[in-house]
Amino acid sequence: MKGEANMIRIEMKAFRFAALALAGLLGSALVVAQVVAEESEAEISPPGTLEFVGENLIMKAEGTFHEWRVVESSVDMAALDDAFALVEVELASLDTGIERRDDHLRDPDFFEVETYPLAMVRVHSPRPVEDETSEQPRFAVRFDVNLHGVEKTVDGEIEIISKDPLIFEGNLTIDRMDFGVGPKPGFWSPMVPKAEIPVKFHVELQASP
Repeated sequence: MKGEANMIRIEMKAFRFAALALAGLLGSALVVAQVVAEESEAEISPPGTLEFVGENLIMKAEGTFHEWRVVESSVDMAALDDAFALVEVELASLDTGIERRDDHLRDPDFFEVETYPLAMVRVHSPRPVEDETSEQPRFAVRFDVNLHGVEKTVDGEIEIISKDPLIFEGNLTIDRMDFGVGPKPGFWSPMVPKAEIPVKFHVELQASP
């Protein structure tokens, strides 16, 4: 009987040890998962703001993209002729403040995000712009826009706000009809947005050494 009791106590101790070990492993896994999630969230945090304006014959709506990132960049302030930045935009992250409208913009009538989830934009070929009214350096730049399965080059401008850290703001206007996004606007379709969509951005980058 004593032998059986000792065996039961040994088995109970082993069970408690295994339970504690399992709890420790689960706790460690949860901590690791939380760290990975935080790192992933940090990785997709955009380095600034990316905003757009849509306007029809009745109203105007301002929107933003919450998820975008600079995939690659090379900016040498001493050799800006070769500077470029490649930006990736998660189109489903658009936000105009009205959920029903945002869902409509995501569906096949407009961005068709399930088929074309990303927009890629390559900013390059900066050329100085003389502007006596601006205290900051301004440049005309080119934007190679890949949107909705179509790639076109659009002209725009940037203005350098700071060189260290490198902060710049800019703007361009995208004709959505060039990219097959949404129906054609017209007088008899007053709720359809105009073709021209102004886009503005504020970006902070680390300048290349």
